Amino acid sequence: MNTTEFRLYQPNDAEAVAEIYNSAAPGHRAISAEQARFWEETRDPKCRNARWVKEADGQVVAYGEYSQWTLMFHPRKFNLEITVLPAWQRQGLGTALYRHLEDALQPFDPLSLSAWVLESYPHWLRFYQERGFREEMRVSESALDVIAFDFAPYEGHQQQVEAKGFRIATYQELEADPQRDRKVYELEDDLSRDVPQPDPYTSTSLEYFQARILRNPDFLPDAYFLMLHGDEYVGMSNFWRSTTPHHLQQGLTGVRRAYRRRGIALALKLFGLRYAKERGTTHIRTENAVGNESMLAINRRLGFVPLPVWIGLKKRLKEEE
Repeated sequence: MNTTEFRLYQPNDAEAVAEIYNSAAPGHRAISAEQARFWEETRDPKCRNARWVKEADGQVVAYGEYSQWTLMFHPRKFNLEITVLPAWQRQGLGTALYRHLEDALQPFDPLSLSAWVLESYPHWLRFYQERGFREEMRVSESALDVIAFDFAPYEGHQQQVEAKGFRIATYQELEADPQRDRKVYELEDDLSRDVPQPDPYTSTSLEYFQARILRNPDFLPDAYFLMLHGDEYVGMSNFWRSTTPHHLQQGLTGVRRAYRRRGIALALKLFGLRYAKERGTTHIRTENAVGNESMLAINRRLGFVPLPVWIGLKKRLKEEE
């Protein structure tokens, strides 16, 4: 098999790419073809991106891409993703795709390359380590059994928070607020600055936030919970639709700095758990940076069970100016 002949990704490859992604790490956060198309269609125009696929025996069996992240944007830093169907692994496809991406990136004079791998797939970790990548950070994935969750130890917590002048409302319930989208955007932008990540946070625009988040096919307006203090949006926690039946994906939970240590994050989490339980959700999955001890502590207290860790790797090619 000639492993050096790749072609550029086409929109009708979305189903094949989703299948490869899901089969390469079964049991972890899966994507749908609809999601794959949406992420392609709403990429930030300032971020460079290109993807190639490999066809064999009439099917797409692997893909490789370079990309840049809007929320950690640097014009000379790139993330790599190389994924191969299990039946086609260890045949040189990953190596050929890596070389192809390296060559394609040369005109941009990159400063660094990043990649993410699951610790439960040591062969992919070795793949990148052998090419000069070193660990930068870890993200803990965990899951909660909603059916078994007991609210009794937390009885009255939300009422105690509300007695201090706070209230919880959903994005959907705040439709009458003409500044709702801007307030949500500014809140998430503020909270995102404190989320541990491998490169400095960079803001985006309100318009991009609306297109990428609020119009996302997996966005749940009645599961986007906001803590209000008067007219100010001071905290959030949210769920996203999952491809796994009866599951929900936990999104960002956070509180503005001036309002922390008042039990707001826990109140939001408990409110979300009631939402999930009432709708027959069986499991919630979430991700947290290993260094984010305050949120990890809340999740452990609620009973989230750790899953294999995602390892963030980086290869530094040149010194930053």
